[in-house]
Amino acid sequence: MIRSMTAFARQEVKRPWGTAAWELRSVNQRYLETYIRLPEQLRSLEPVIRERLRQRLTRGKVECNLRFDLSSNAQSGLNMNEDLAKQLVAAANWVKNYSHEGEINPLEILRWPGVMSAQEQDLDTISEELLAALDNTITAFIDAREREGAALKTLIEQRLDGVTEEVRKVRAQMPDILLWQRERLQSKLDDAQ
Repeated sequence: MIRSMTAFARQEVKRPWGTAAWELRSVNQRYLETYIRLPEQLRSLEPVIRERLRQRLTRGKVECNLRFDLSSNAQSGLNMNEDLAKQLVAAANWVKNYSHEGEINPLEILRWPGVMSAQEQDLDTISEELLAALDNTITAFIDAREREGAALKTLIEQRLDGVTEEVRKVRAQMPDILLWQRERLQSKLDDAQ
């Protein structure tokens, strides 16, 4: 079966814990090259995802994206990284002492990446469901490659049929062409003598 190198597949998952959407896309590449984008709390899945892609795909530049949103009832509270917040306040005070500008805005400290994080339900069960959805997305992705490959095969066969028809026409005219060429060369030879 001919498979195209370019393909796209998307699968959404809606569960009580929230929603997720896997997207796979690829373009032509001699070897398998994977780019994986995951939310920070699911970064630990990257080696597993890379291995699953490697097991089922052999070529192409493949982008794998996961969009992940926890529902509000899946989040049970907030955690604050106090050490990071203290470091940010100390850095802001140092800048204030040397530049004499601006006040420290507590909300800006809380918005800084890594200061606040949601306590989430057990990510192991969510991860299992996400990986199962990834497997389904890979299957849909391979199916899309096969459909595109079948379309390419049909197109190539049509072009080959056209070339074959042109060759048939030329072959049918070959005796006349050879006779004309022989007469032309004989005429030149006669003129030269």
